[in-house]
Amino acid sequence: MTEETSTGALEIFLHPLVILNICDHFTRARVNSNKKNPRVIGAMIGTQNGRSVEIHNSFELVFTQEKSGDDQVITINKEYLEKKKNRFVEVYKNFEFMGWYSTGNKILKNDLKVHESLLEFNESPLYLQLDPNPKEDLKELPIKIYESELRIVNSKPKLVFLHSSYKTKSLEPERLAVDNITKFAGSSNDKASKLTTHVDPLHSAIEMLRDRLVIILKYLRMVAGGQIEGDQAILRLCYSLANKLPALNTEKFLKEYQSEYNDTLLTTYLVAITKGTDMISEVIDKFDVAFQKRKERRRFNRPYFMFH
Repeated sequence: MTEETSTGALEIFLHPLVILNICDHFTRARVNSNKKNPRVIGAMIGTQNGRSVEIHNSFELVFTQEKSGDDQVITINKEYLEKKKNRFVEVYKNFEFMGWYSTGNKILKNDLKVHESLLEFNESPLYLQLDPNPKEDLKELPIKIYESELRIVNSKPKLVFLHSSYKTKSLEPERLAVDNITKFAGSSNDKASKLTTHVDPLHSAIEMLRDRLVIILKYLRMVAGGQIEGDQAILRLCYSLANKLPALNTEKFLKEYQSEYNDTLLTTYLVAITKGTDMISEVIDKFDVAFQKRKERRRFNRPYFMFH
């Protein structure tokens, strides 16, 4: 199937999290199915502002695949798609279904049928295809994004795919995650990501502290059990160290903690009451506007003799 390039002004931005999700989806499917190149399908969600589209996240889709002649008929579980989409929308209010993705290196005949079945969720969804086995000399991401366009072919409407350009866009947490994955995971060189450079010394310090505390505790138990004679200098140091720890079971601490806890709860309740009052006020304002319009409409609709 020959690919046509879209002439539309749609500006598409792809976030790294989508790429990571698709790669993870494909890797798990290959391990679980023992297939070298299984096909995975999922949905993409994001935002659209005019002609600018951002694909922020994605999730897997449940589908069935049946053989019909030489073709493979794919049926998407729409109930599952609707449920997952609603869960995302509950958290991210401005997110919506932007399209679907699959793995492969070319468009198949059934892809158009799958695309048509998803038109009820978005009148113009996007289709992203990721090649899990790219060429070694490839200098760009093995990803293609397609728009759909309705054309009249032989006096009949037909949906066609048009290849669209895209740009990658990332937020600070995504850049840290990608940096950590590319430089740390599975690498044997001395390069390390910023996240690893920050976390590794903390981990080493905590491990060293734990080892020393275990030694001190073992020494004190042996002294208490009479197995060894205690050194007064070491015992004084242990006693001094224990006194530096905060006493969390005192009456003063419990009183202050209870006071802070009650203040926090009171603040939470006040916020909830304020929000509820604001919502009630909005409802009252809307009711007053609607009732006033209805009252004016009734006054103007009265017969002429009622005004005399």
